[in-house]
Amino acid sequence: MVPRPQVRDASTRADDAGFTMVELIVASMISIIMLTIIGSLFLKTIQTQSAVTDTTQTSNDAKVVFDDLQAAVRLAVETDVRSSSAMGVEPLDGRGDVLILKTRSTQGAVLDVATWRCVAWFLDASDQLHKRTVPAQSSGVPATAVDPAAWPVVARGVKALGTGTPFTALEPAVDAEAWYPGSIVASLTFRDGSSRVPVDLASTIVPRRQLQLDGEVPGGVSCAL
Repeated sequence: MVPRPQVRDASTRADDAGFTMVELIVASMISIIMLTIIGSLFLKTIQTQSAVTDTTQTSNDAKVVFDDLQAAVRLAVETDVRSSSAMGVEPLDGRGDVLILKTRSTQGAVLDVATWRCVAWFLDASDQLHKRTVPAQSSGVPATAVDPAAWPVVARGVKALGTGTPFTALEPAVDAEAWYPGSIVASLTFRDGSSRVPVDLASTIVPRRQLQLDGEVPGGVSCAL
């Protein structure tokens, strides 16, 4: 008796042969789509992390600058706001892009002129905040023949908040026993690097109560900034 050859089913042979061409194409497309999604999510995460880091750094830098400005105003014996285009003219509305202070380096007695200094800030049209500090022996009028744009830059990406000016000088309070330099309104917004969220800082800074000086101390030295 001659054995008959066994014939395998066609479907069985196809299954044993592995993926068909169509299945390979579909699997490849799904893999590409998944890799694209994963890559996009990873890139988005990196970009978000970078933006958060920049925003945090901007916030920290802004706080350092603004805290320094507030401290100087609170210890000031004179406050003045000018316009960089007309340093010799006191603005009628008290608004300008230059803030000049006769302030103290410590909280010692006001009459201890050895602690006095002239500190000035200037916000230019290129969104750079400048600052200059020089010693001062006594009170005096702000310097007029100066170039604020030549002062050192302490922060970039800074603008006036809203459509106003960065600094506004308010009228000083009248007191029979003590006098106060005029308060300063500082309104700044910081946005540096790729920070997507600006850091807005605005405050009416009130100088601390000063000893009676009967106005300005005579024989004062101007702020030669």
